[in-house]
Amino acid sequence: MDNSSILKQRVIVKRLTKTADGYGGWTSTKSTVGTYWARVQETSGDIDAKNGIRLHEVKIEIIMRKPTADLIQNEDVLQVEGDSAEYRLNSTFQTFENFWVKSTLTKIGQ
Repeated sequence: MDNSSILKQRVIVKRLTKTADGYGGWTSTKSTVGTYWARVQETSGDIDAKNGIRLHEVKIEIIMRKPTADLIQNEDVLQVEGDSAEYRLNSTFQTFENFWVKSTLTKIGQ
């Protein structure tokens, strides 16, 4: 199964890095690891009430080539190009004869 034609969105992968703050301490910042082609689809948009606050929990599914997906670490933050929302990885598994990886992500910073 050739899914290369479905990779229409670009996903920016960011990783937390520590840098010296110049005063003997450290500060954490996000640095871009890479930008990769993927298929992105919103799969749910539940509205929940937690502690009296209503939250919109958005989940997306991305499909990308296995060699590309192998570069993404579990702690990385992903962002769809052209959108300010950031997402964290929930689950990932190989599909389509081990050439593709399907991942589920949840929006952070609601």
